[in-house]
Amino acid sequence: MTNHTIGPDAKKLRSRVIMPRSRCARWLLVAFLLLLAVGCWPIITLFNRPVVAAGLPLMALWSYVIVFSSVALMALGNRLPRGDSEAAQAGHYPSSEEPRKP
Repeated sequence: MTNHTIGPDAKKLRSRVIMPRSRCARWLLVAFLLLLAVGCWPIITLFNRPVVAAGLPLMALWSYVIVFSSVALMALGNRLPRGDSEAAQAGHYPSSEEPRKP
């Protein structure tokens, strides 16, 4: 059996919200929150009309806009440099000092 008790060090941990540090990451967070806001019900009611635009009902077109915007936002977030180190920006991290076992 395993011991599932937490130690004294784990009790010192505080749960808190981690805010982004860089300006670019803050703008990405704001864009994500705005994207969440345009997908909520009060905004959706503006597009819930019997209108056809580009061969689609306006509501379906708005859904496509939200989906493609979220994909673009995630792709943009993945391309932003993390600023951890030069190795992280190069795409690899330094290996640990421990040897691997076969």
